[in-house]
Amino acid sequence: MSEPVSEQPEYIPDPEKEKQARAIHFTVSIIRMLGLALLMLGIAIALDRLPPVPAPAGYVLIILGLAQMWVAPIWIVRKYVQARVAEEEIAKAAVSNDDS
Repeated sequence: MSEPVSEQPEYIPDPEKEKQARAIHFTVSIIRMLGLALLMLGIAIALDRLPPVPAPAGYVLIILGLAQMWVAPIWIVRKYVQARVAEEEIAKAAVSNDDS
């Protein structure tokens, strides 16, 4: 059963963690926007709107743009979360070693 709200520890934001989270959010947003640009360019090429470029190149750009919009941000966020969890585990281990 969970603790009553009055007995739970108060959340105190860590400015360094907030700064890192903002940086990750900004990075993911930029990557998604660039993926959208690749997707739009690929669609334009695939529809022969840019005549000197062959259509298969457009299909490749469409796949790269979709991957950049969907796969890359998830991968980046997972790596960030894994790093944060590892840092917390190391900090907990250091505290438990200091106590013993």
